[in-house]
Amino acid sequence: MTSPTHVSSPIQKTSEQVSATRGERHGLLLIDADEPSRQQVHNALVRLGFTVTLVENGVEAIGRFSPDKHGLVVTDLHLPDMGGLEVLRKVKHLSPDTPVVVLAANSDVDDVVQALRLGASDYLLTPIADESVIDHAVKRVIEARDLAAENREYREQLEQRNRELHDHIELLQRDHQAGRQLQQHLLPRTPYEYPAGIKAAYRLLPSLYLSGDFIDYGLFGERFVAFYLVDVSGHGVSSALVTALIKHSIMHLLRERPLFSQLNTIDQDIIEILEMINSELMATRLDKHASMFVGVVDSRARQLHYAVAGQVPVPALVTREGAHWLAGKGRPLGLFQQGDWEVRHCSLPTSWRLVACSDGVLELLPGNLLQKEEALLQKIDHSRGDLDTLCAALKVDTAESFPDDITILTLRQDEQ
Repeated sequence: MTSPTHVSSPIQKTSEQVSATRGERHGLLLIDADEPSRQQVHNALVRLGFTVTLVENGVEAIGRFSPDKHGLVVTDLHLPDMGGLEVLRKVKHLSPDTPVVVLAANSDVDDVVQALRLGASDYLLTPIADESVIDHAVKRVIEARDLAAENREYREQLEQRNRELHDHIELLQRDHQAGRQLQQHLLPRTPYEYPAGIKAAYRLLPSLYLSGDFIDYGLFGERFVAFYLVDVSGHGVSSALVTALIKHSIMHLLRERPLFSQLNTIDQDIIEILEMINSELMATRLDKHASMFVGVVDSRARQLHYAVAGQVPVPALVTREGAHWLAGKGRPLGLFQQGDWEVRHCSLPTSWRLVACSDGVLELLPGNLLQKEEALLQKIDHSRGDLDTLCAALKVDTAESFPDDITILTLRQDEQ
């Protein structure tokens, strides 16, 4: 938000600036039936730089009063046709912000108190022996008036900027909500069951409206189920746009040629995907990198082909013997021209669970990295790789916010 222009306090102005301000802020209405008093006050006000409108009674005063012409009203409390208090009431009704100074005799203490209660800014006791009293009183009133006007202007500017900020935030929220709906549309169905009883499911919970995490899976032929989990650095819109780029690039590659269709090319296909995404991120110069896990389950041979590209934590495999981390490591995508990715193989038993998490899950656990990974593996083991049970153990479904995007992907195959 642009900070408001600084306005110096009227109290800090010089007498010349005050005089100039008075000239700019309209004239003055003087109401006094007493000729000597009226002339004395009039002369003093003229010397102070005011254009003075002189009237002798309240009816004429109310008829001639104009907030646009009169920035200050000075009225005697004793007028021939109506009381000064009534004039004060009418002026305040017509223009609540116009300051009023009342002229009163020493015996009019009660009327002075009443005038102040009705909104008078100050009072002068007559007869006035020293005209400097007029000068000081008017200066105080004018400075207070100008300060109040500047405060109102500042408040109006602030309220306007707040309205503009509110409108801008609403627009951003609508854009983010639209982006979130689009990102959700790009994600696969969950849960989903493939032939041979392979079931895939996930939770993807962004720390903001949009997530820098993304997952996808699909069946290729009747034998291979391919999947990936990608975690783009950062949060929010920029990271979410990169996930959309990755999704688009993979889909474009799949349209160009049939990936994951033959056993003897599975490993090559996995590496080709990693190399393509790495090249895309290097070429975009978005200052974004990503960690990724790509896997292919051969349902016929019961074997997992996979590669790790900077993914922390690595996925865990859950069997009857318990849960353990898969072996493997490799450079993140988008940081180096050449990668060191390696496709590994893992035999799968008749019943198994695979759990892959983004690093945001580790932020939910206490301790250092090793302690976090150990605690996560224990929770995966205790949950037996079940998505709902694991999410309940990590309390991800009940948390109101997250320090990082949270993604948990599970694949499973039960003995048939």
